[in-house]
Amino acid sequence: MKDRNIGLIPRYMLDTNVFNDVLDGKVSTMSLTEHRLLVIGVQAAELRATRNSARRADLLAVFEEINPSTEPASSFAWGIEGAGWNQAYWSNKSGNFQRMIERLRQLDSQNKTKDKGDLNKMRDILIAETAIKYKAVLVSRDANLRQVVSEFGGRAIEL
Repeated sequence: MKDRNIGLIPRYMLDTNVFNDVLDGKVSTMSLTEHRLLVIGVQAAELRATRNSARRADLLAVFEEINPSTEPASSFAWGIEGAGWNQAYWSNKSGNFQRMIERLRQLDSQNKTKDKGDLNKMRDILIAETAIKYKAVLVSRDANLRQVVSEFGGRAIEL
């Protein structure tokens, strides 16, 4: 039976750094499990790319424990695992992705944030753009990414 009120329950898009925060004991899994949690394939791909094999295994265990729903990314992106074939929608050609990434670059340079590189910025914007599309609240410790989401009509919080 479908719950008629399911649309009223807020959804939360988890940035990859949330899984690191859970593993590092900064956030409890209990605080997350009672919510509707979303990810796109990008977060799992980023966790699988963790260089330290022990940490990678622990992060993937945290991911499984939290058990978020995986949704397609809002835009298809060549060369980004988790936003490719059968993992993303074709872009709606709104230009938001490009404007969002330019704004993130601007904020990162203004705030002298450590440069994460363009591929990481693209991954962040895919997560942020998808949160906006699904009307989910982005959960991230990245202040610049949260600001971009807010400027583009979404909601974002830090745990």
